[in-house]
Amino acid sequence: MRAQALKRLAFIILSSELGQYQAQLPDIQERLSDNLRLSQVPIVHAQVFLCYRVLLIRQKPQHLVSIWPSMVTELVHVLLQIEQQLSGTANVSDDLKCDRNDQWMQLYLAACKLLETLCTLPAGYLAQFQMCHWAFVNSVATSNIDSFVPFASRIDRLLRNKYGQLSAHGRKFMSASLVNVKTLTSFSELRSFFLALATQNEMRVLTMQFSFDKEDQLRDAHFLNGSLSYKAAINRLEHALYVDFAEHWQL
Repeated sequence: MRAQALKRLAFIILSSELGQYQAQLPDIQERLSDNLRLSQVPIVHAQVFLCYRVLLIRQKPQHLVSIWPSMVTELVHVLLQIEQQLSGTANVSDDLKCDRNDQWMQLYLAACKLLETLCTLPAGYLAQFQMCHWAFVNSVATSNIDSFVPFASRIDRLLRNKYGQLSAHGRKFMSASLVNVKTLTSFSELRSFFLALATQNEMRVLTMQFSFDKEDQLRDAHFLNGSLSYKAAINRLEHALYVDFAEHWQL
């Protein structure tokens, strides 16, 4: 019931004009916080992430300042869970939950889609994200002696350890974007996504300095570096949301 109610809320906001529900934002934030606090069901948390994605494209950045701390906190929490699952440090009960129920995989997908939304919006559009961008995605200034390794690099390394390097065929045909992904059945399906985030600035430097062949880049990786115009980014993110709202037979 909670999950369906949150999905309806997200759909209503998605159907609105930019800033239409600005006056209701405090109530929306309270509802999201209550669901995060009172429910430990992964499908409910996944729908909260869906609401976050809708708010990012239907509210102006300055109106999301109060929601930002909880959004980033929940995103970090789920990314840490992904790390634990891949590294084998998750406790037994968490492993059993994942084996028994794909709701946890859908939560992990929802978190990754929120991260993709943040990375797809034009660079500088979300000042709050720019302040903590380094925690999620590699910076051009990253060096071997940096004490902190971004989530993208850490998870990419764990995925490579578990599933091996992405083949040339995989780099060419597996999209780095999760826009058209509706369900997640294996962590291996996230390999191209995290590889793109872990190496996007390296690819950008290579392209600028050495005329790097774009065919060697991951398919659709360029959508994740904030280089799209605002209109193009919104259109792409709206399409991703339509995929999530659609029933399987409608796709």
